[in-house]
Amino acid sequence: MNIVLRNLTISDREQLFDVLNDKWEDNFDFLHYWESIANCDFETFIKVAPEFSEGKHIPKEHVPCTFLLAFNSDGDLVGRTSIRHMLTDHLLKVGGHIGYGVAPKHRRKGYATAILKESLNYVRIHLPEIKKVLVTCDEENIGSRKTIENNNGKLENIIGSSDGVNKMRYWINL
Repeated sequence: MNIVLRNLTISDREQLFDVLNDKWEDNFDFLHYWESIANCDFETFIKVAPEFSEGKHIPKEHVPCTFLLAFNSDGDLVGRTSIRHMLTDHLLKVGGHIGYGVAPKHRRKGYATAILKESLNYVRIHLPEIKKVLVTCDEENIGSRKTIENNNGKLENIIGSSDGVNKMRYWINL
């Protein structure tokens, strides 16, 4: 399955709003900083999002991250990835280097596995100082567990988190 990870462009406006209006879980933030930094303004977001990787615009306690959208071979927006360039103590416990999401209407089609695979390729090419990647998921999220394991994730442990949800911590050697 071919997935292209890229920044949003002006021509992606309609697709983005379709995905944002999909039926997401209450605790999932598909578009990082959409409300807090871009004030839900599309043009602002496409201008500032590429600069997150330089640490610009983001809160001081956050780390530089490359935030890219995932498009399938038909050009449909199917998901996103957030690739963190370093880990804080919090990210080391429950967040990891890579966070990904698939739009609800595109789930169970293999896109998550493809998005994670391309995210790992991105790290290999653009962040060569990172030799192994931490990816975490909620213990009850079977789909995410399979996605990580399909990308050679090795379970290190399962830990409790402040929200009462157990987090599975996987490492992937690059």
